[in-house]
Amino acid sequence: MIDHTDLKYAMLTALEYEKLQLISGDILVIRSNGSVSLVGKCALVKEAESGFAYAGYLIRLRPNYTLIEPEFLNLVLGNYDIRLQIELEARSTSGVNNINSEEVRALRFSLPPLAEQQEIVRRVEELFKLADQLEVRYEKAKAYTDKLTSSILAKAFRGELVPQDLNDEPASVLLERIRQQQANAPKKPKITGKKGKQTKRLQSG
Repeated sequence: MIDHTDLKYAMLTALEYEKLQLISGDILVIRSNGSVSLVGKCALVKEAESGFAYAGYLIRLRPNYTLIEPEFLNLVLGNYDIRLQIELEARSTSGVNNINSEEVRALRFSLPPLAEQQEIVRRVEELFKLADQLEVRYEKAKAYTDKLTSSILAKAFRGELVPQDLNDEPASVLLERIRQQQANAPKKPKITGKKGKQTKRLQSG
């Protein structure tokens, strides 16, 4: 997914814009980054990004639709085996890791027929939707559990978790009675005194 919250703007000539313009179905790949784990990360260009121009730290891929579905290629580029190939090829220059377009074109992966690619994409998208639904349900359950825990603790402090005897005195009365008993209890006398000095006698034999 492409983030629209931090877009940059530039004045381009008609020739520059034609060269950098994106269309729906393009795939953007990170060419360089300080973290090797981000080099080669990709995103599918959708209709909302059509007409944007891409930055120099990105590589634009324009799939051949007669051979490969853009959505399938986007999934493949995020595959573990492809990530290994990319990270092995990435080179570090002054702390910045890089990969070029020729190295991206040289990546190897299995290419099933278009119909099979479409079915793979359909199933993966269904799994993503299911994962999103499970995440929403988890967040709701967690919020309910947190609220329930607070409610149980509050009831415990109010003594509402077990059946109450109507003849029991309120806690405030019990505390006041304990304070009165402590105040009326006889006080123990304090023992004070001076310790005498001890001397030792030496006996001569």
